[in-house]
Amino acid sequence: MARRSTSRLALESAAALCAILAGAWWVFSRAVYRAPPELRAAIPKSASAAVDVAIVEAVSGPVQRNTSQGDWAALVAGEHLRADDSLRTGKGARTDLRIGDRARLTVTESSQLTIREITDKVHEFQLARGRVKADYEPDAQRLLRIESSSGVVESRGARFSVLSTGTAVAIATEAGAVTLRAQDGSVEVHEGRQAVAVQGGPPSASEPIPASLLLKVANAAAATDGLCATVEGVAPPGAEVTVDGAAAAVLPDGRFRVPVARTSERREVLVALRDVSGREETRKVRCVDPLARIRDFAIHWRKGPP
Repeated sequence: MARRSTSRLALESAAALCAILAGAWWVFSRAVYRAPPELRAAIPKSASAAVDVAIVEAVSGPVQRNTSQGDWAALVAGEHLRADDSLRTGKGARTDLRIGDRARLTVTESSQLTIREITDKVHEFQLARGRVKADYEPDAQRLLRIESSSGVVESRGARFSVLSTGTAVAIATEAGAVTLRAQDGSVEVHEGRQAVAVQGGPPSASEPIPASLLLKVANAAAATDGLCATVEGVAPPGAEVTVDGAAAAVLPDGRFRVPVARTSERREVLVALRDVSGREETRKVRCVDPLARIRDFAIHWRKGPP
């Protein structure tokens, strides 16, 4: 009988001790302990939590993501992007991002985009260069903002494109309405229209999206210049122009002038244009012939004395 009482007392004491320890851990975890960041990140959020990631739905061609160590690594479908993550696309590449169920963003080729903030109130991005397409269903509670060095684009629901060249930003709206702000000025761009803001100036008035592109180029180099070509041309304001793959500085009126060095292999120069709607146009400019100046000559034989 004494043994049973002792055993029972030991079991009751152990149970009481477990209860005390459990209660102490509950108080500690609520008032003192905070899980490390890697564990907190692994805890799934409830369905009602604010959206804070952009999910990579598709990747085509060379697309890279900037890692926390500052290195660039290949981006793959299924990855989650958060605030301060950057990505860049190479020639012929693109990636599609989904944010929640009502917002999608496509980063097209030769572009670099950084995520600044993704919450249920604002989706904010920084477009360093290149072109993105946005497809956002109307949402009065959420603002989409895309910043560039030349202006800021804002919308609460629209389907549109943004092109940043580093010296200008252009928008073209397919559906809904988008606001372009720059230098204390703003313009609202509705369906079927576009607008441009050149760095340091206010945005232009909105105008209908042109039915076609117009790119004019010519070679202004002379055979004595020691150049393959001096590419001169005119492009639509806000368009992106590259000469043999290098970005060309386009003036506010669309004019550009790029000298191209002569090499033994170069026979022509490729000029490419991309506008905010994603349309492209190319022209080839032939190098000047350094021997052109002596191509027309004649030899006159004079008969000597017998």
